[in-house]
Formats: sequence, structure tokens, C-alpha cells
Amino acid sequence: MPTITISREVGASGTYIALKLAEALGGTCYDQQIIHEIAEKMGKNKDQLEDFDQNSYNRVGVFFQEALASIAQGGMVFHPFGIGPLDWDSAEMFTTYPRNSFQEKDYYDVLTQVVKEIAEQSNSVILGRGASQILKGHTNAFHLRIVADMQDRIKRLMQEQKLEQKQAEELISGKDAAAANFIYDFFDVEINDPHQYHMLLNTSRTSPDRCIELILAAIKSQD
Repeated sequence: MPTITISREVGASGTYIALKLAEALGGTCYDQQIIHEIAEKMGKNKDQLEDFDQNSYNRVGVFFQEALASIAQGGMVFHPFGIGPLDWDSAEMFTTYPRNSFQEKDYYDVLTQVVKEIAEQSNSVILGRGASQILKGHTNAFHLRIVADMQDRIKRLMQEQKLEQKQAEELISGKDAAAANFIYDFFDVEINDPHQYHMLLNTSRTSPDRCIELILAAIKSQD
């Protein structure tokens, strides 16, 4: 069976589908294990990687990590909005930041290594984190995108996480932006481009359990 990568909208039941697929295949679903493995390989703690992770990607946070690394090497730092070099009043402003800062490339290199190592395992299901791009062209990978209509996403989050509607809407907005920015910044592609995936499923049109059946059938047909 191929390695399955799943890109999903929050509230579209992508995690449920991933777990059930792994169970059906007798394999493992990889999600938070990926960030823990990256942290271990980089000698960081998980919180230090939060700005870089797809689920919480923060362009400003990543910029400041890059800025610190550049300054440590004697380089010049330019304003993130393209209006010239930043005017640092004093190096003391960095005393609250960790000294062992790292750059986007460091994270990308280790992320790539971890995803490729997982792909070597039998019946792996990988949630998010650009796995479809890292394994793009991989002969033994099957890439999925799971989406749903906005009203259904909101309803699911309200039920599953006991949220008010506004909280669910804000969560969706933040997660969607983080994921889209992560995929664009790291891989220069649009997360919603259907051409990046073997199959795109809408759980507002097809139930999650039926989606699992369709995915398993599609994978079997490729054997």
C-alpha cells in the first residue's frame, strides 16, 4: 500500500478519515509525532517550533527567527513588509529571545527528512505539514485533500469542541490562513489547487465513512 498524505480543512473530518484509514490498513497515522520528531532532531522543544508548524504557522514569528539568525551572523535585516532595513535601537531588545535561533531552511530540511523517513514505513498516513509536496512525484504516495462546506465545518467544530459559533469561525479563519501561508511560503503552491492531489473529497457531499471506502478502493485499484 502507498503512503497516504492528507491535506484537510479544519472541521472537514480529515483527522477522523486519517485515523480510520490507518486502522483499515493496519498502519500508523502521523500527526503530532512529526513535530515531536522534528524538535528532537533539531535539539529544540516543541514550543520553539510553534511558529514554523503548519497548524500554527506565524509569518511574523518566522521572520523574527530569521532576523535573529541573520544578526548573529553579522547580516542586515530588512523590514518584513519591504520598506527598507529595520532600525534596531539596541541589541538589548533581543535579550528576551532565545540565543539558539534557527532559520526556515533548518526547519524545512528536518521536516523533509522526517516525512521521507515516515514514507519508508509500511501503510503510513501523514496528516498535513506539506507531505504531499515533499513526496510529490514519489511513486508510492497517494495524496488526498479533504474539504467541507463552511457551515458544516462550523457546525462540526461547535459540536466536537463545544465552541460558540464565533469561536468556531475564528478558529477556522486562523487555521485556514496558517495552513495556506505555510504551503505557499515553503513550497510555492496554493493549498486549494486540486492539481496537487490524487483525490479531493468534500465531506459535505460524501460522508466521512463513504470517503474512506472510496479512498481504499482507489488505492486498491492502483496495486
